[in-house]
This record gives sequence, structure tokens and C-alpha cells, in this order.
Amino acid sequence: MEKINLGKYKGIIFDMDGVIYDISEAIKKAVNDSVEKYDMNVNPDDVMEEIALLIEEIQNYPVPKILLNSYDLLKVKFLEGLSFFKKLRIAIFMFNQFNKYKEAESTIFKGIDALISKLAKHVKLAILTNNKSQYAEEVLEKFNLSEYFKTIIGFNDVTEVKPSPEGIIKILNKWNLKPSEAIFIGDMTTDIEAGKAAKVSIICVASGLAQKETLKKHNPDILVENTEQLIKLFNI
Repeated sequence: MEKINLGKYKGIIFDMDGVIYDISEAIKKAVNDSVEKYDMNVNPDDVMEEIALLIEEIQNYPVPKILLNSYDLLKVKFLEGLSFFKKLRIAIFMFNQFNKYKEAESTIFKGIDALISKLAKHVKLAILTNNKSQYAEEVLEKFNLSEYFKTIIGFNDVTEVKPSPEGIIKILNKWNLKPSEAIFIGDMTTDIEAGKAAKVSIICVASGLAQKETLKKHNPDILVENTEQLIKLFNI
């Protein structure tokens, strides 16, 4: 596997969920619970990315706003053909199950903490998440990673979330870096689109939320199977 020449770069931007924090099992269990409870004819693996994006978006909103925006939010394929109120019931149940599993079981990917501490000696590090910046701060604090990330951008810090490049551009401007001097590491098609639009190098990790074939079609600069391969990319 080709190694990244860190000498070419001055900053690395990490997505949070799916790159540092592993929420895939929490989503899988929440989907399985929903499929079983509501007798849905759905293959959980086929809808992981769609549900991850839905959960990510729902997390951005207070409950009244979820209800106000629910008609648009629930236009997802796996809920097609159901009545609006049943869609809403399933989505709320799934979201509650996800939060329960995430709180109890989710952790950081094996080895990602060691990689981050090594990278921090060579380049600036930032977080870009479609979640709240406070959420990212809490996860980093919980796993003793806060000291490595002086810059954290969440949905509350931008006018448009990924796939918009706004967050990446904001970080580059803060660092006073050119796009060619930065790498963005994500795990979803929205991350690849944001990275391309910002003209930074994109590493995509097929960590389970989006299918590898789907990610490949979006042409990231580098696509790795998992965190283990991500770690091996960096010769440090």
C-alpha cells in the first residue's frame, strides 16, 4: 500500500463518527431492533449509510424542529410506502435505540488514538463533523484526545454542513493553508464530496456506514478498508 508523505502536508482534518468514533454497531443494533419491532422487509446492510445520515441530521435538531422538518427528513428509501405517522414512530424509536447503544457500547477505533498522537507531532489537526461541535468535544474528552485538536467545527459553526466544503475551507483559512497542504479523512460519500469541492486530498475509510463500492464510485484519492489500513498509510 502506498504511504502518505507527511512532508507534503501541514494539516489533517478528521471526521468524527466512522473515523475516530465507531458508531456502526450502535446503528446496526438500532436498525435490527426497528426491523424486528415493526416487521420491516429491510436488509440492514443496505440502509446503513442512509440511516447514518438521517441520525446525523436528526441529532442537529431540537425535538420541535425534528417534528417541523420531519416530512422532508423522512423521505428515505427504507421507509417508502409507510404512512407518515408510522415513519415518524419508526424514526423516533430507532433514534432512541441508537442513543442507548451508543452511550453504552460505542468507543474509538482500535489504534486511532496512537495515530492521532503521532500525527500531532508533524501537522495541525482538526475535527469537522455534521454533529454539534460540543458532541465532538465530549467524545475527545472521554477518550483523552482533546489536547490534539485545537480546532473543532460542527454544524453550529457553519451555514451549510457537508457535502458543502464550507467547514473545510473555514479550517484552511484559520490555519492559513492552501488546499494542497491538507488532507481530509472521512467515511461517507458526503465527506468525499466536501473534500473534492474544497480541493484537499481525501482519504476515505470504509468503516461500515457506507458500502465500499459506493465510496469507490465517488473517487476519493485513497480508499482504505478499515482503521488498521489507515494507520499503515502513515509512515510514522
